[in-house]
Amino acid sequence: MGRHRWSTVGSLLFLAVILVVPVGAASPVGSDKFNVRAQIDLSKLTRDNFTAMVTPAAKSQSGLVFYDFADTLCELLAKESADFTQQTGIAVKHVCVDGDTATQQLIAEAQANKPASADLFFGPNNSMRTLTKAGVIANLSLVDLLPNAADVEPAAARASRGFKHSGTVVPFHRNQTALAYNSALVRNPPQTFEALLAFAKEHSGKVTVTDPTHGGSGSGFLESALLKFSPQCKDDYYNFDLTKEQAAAAAQKCMEPVLAYWRALKPHVKFSSSNENSIKALANNVALVATVWEDDLYTLATKGLVPQTARPVLLQTGQVGDGDGLFIVASTQKLEAALLYANFLMSDKVQIDKLEQTGSRTARVNLQTKGKIPDKLAKFLLLDAMYHDRTRPRINGQITDAAADLFVKEIIAK
Repeated sequence: MGRHRWSTVGSLLFLAVILVVPVGAASPVGSDKFNVRAQIDLSKLTRDNFTAMVTPAAKSQSGLVFYDFADTLCELLAKESADFTQQTGIAVKHVCVDGDTATQQLIAEAQANKPASADLFFGPNNSMRTLTKAGVIANLSLVDLLPNAADVEPAAARASRGFKHSGTVVPFHRNQTALAYNSALVRNPPQTFEALLAFAKEHSGKVTVTDPTHGGSGSGFLESALLKFSPQCKDDYYNFDLTKEQAAAAAQKCMEPVLAYWRALKPHVKFSSSNENSIKALANNVALVATVWEDDLYTLATKGLVPQTARPVLLQTGQVGDGDGLFIVASTQKLEAALLYANFLMSDKVQIDKLEQTGSRTARVNLQTKGKIPDKLAKFLLLDAMYHDRTRPRINGQITDAAADLFVKEIIAK
């Protein structure tokens, strides 16, 4: 009887402890403790109380250092940083860096147990695995805490190029491979691989494809073809733990249907040696359709370097896109200011600004761009519905490299 009574009391006490912990409260990622120092009680921080908890502490901190590796966004993010300072009083030093150099610098500082030279880093997605293993990234799930990250697309929210970081890296920038066409001369652009083949046969020499070994729009098109013609290999495509030998074997196994398609297409297309040259082919009316990056097309079109009739389109079976992420450095002494700034960078205004000025996509699925980008610019962007429906994550890069080598050997070189 006594044992039963104490068991009941213990259960009630345990329940009471659970009830005082806020729903959705922050918990360390991959550890039993946080690897970052805070003024606030991180165990009580949630998306709902984020602003109330973070702001007072953040405003006592200043001199935040923000590393930005994207040269196309450097000018814009310098302005956004100034706006953040004006709104909050928190000074931000915005530093444009080389992504690989900054990655190695932050790792070296962590290994030497030195304070990091940056508090936040907007860096290349393919570095996130290495940075995490080196202990550089704060083990806070930003995707679950930042109010402005509540609607981040699930496939981009917790992984960077196949590395599962569980939300410690918030997807700040997205980009997208696409086809571009001249709408004045092409009324019904091809939206399937089969339609592209038919179009190329009807307009021989008027389709330009980037060599997949010389430009991401070409390798992205090859990846999209693998997803279309060899869907049975999907588990391999998204297995980022394959060895180089295993990736080569997967490419060999999965490429034959792709090569068969390309053998039919090759006589009717031209290859370019870079992303830039593919867009030039469209600009000079050498091509009616070309493989491109959407943001490249957009940027050049807004500068008048591409015909005003240029438009992007995605194939119905999907085309691959990628992006880059933002994280807080574990050794920061200004965590709350860094959190507030990271949330600001995911805000409607900043996400729309970067789309309007550089064609940089957002991972926020509920942020509608219609009516927020001037019509004279919006025409160079994919429609929101098409983008969200047809974008696909990029596959294992080692498979892509092996497939590209096979493509050169079996298609381009013959």
